[in-house]
Amino acid sequence: MDARFEDFVGIISALNKEIQRVKLAKMRGFGLKGTDVMALYRLAREQDGMTSADLARSIGVDRAAVSRTVSGLMQKGLVSAEEDAGGIRYRGRIRLTDAGREIARSCDVLIGEIVGKAGAALSPGDRAAMYRSLESILAALQNID
Repeated sequence: MDARFEDFVGIISALNKEIQRVKLAKMRGFGLKGTDVMALYRLAREQDGMTSADLARSIGVDRAAVSRTVSGLMQKGLVSAEEDAGGIRYRGRIRLTDAGREIARSCDVLIGEIVGKAGAALSPGDRAAMYRSLESILAALQNID
């Protein structure tokens, strides 16, 4: 078997583990989990809010995970969830509250610091090439049946 497979999978897996470790360690101070942060991050970029289905797709988790996340964030007063015209909450829009926007801003600052440290050894050109390469690999993998 080609060593490229082992190298690629090993590096991607190690990167994912480190990202999860950093998210857990850094977000613990906010009383948040990684999925909470991703939800706040996405909602902060959508002024009109998002449905739970759209939020699930955008952060790469299933709707059940988003439902648990939204419930927890609602209990903390960080998001509000509307019901649709039929009274169904999961089709309604989820929006940040003022407290949620404040936490999201604080998380953004911290995320910026982390991303800056993680990519400090890369030149802007190398960083752009890395993202282009990863996007190409992702697209190729998504087209494999």
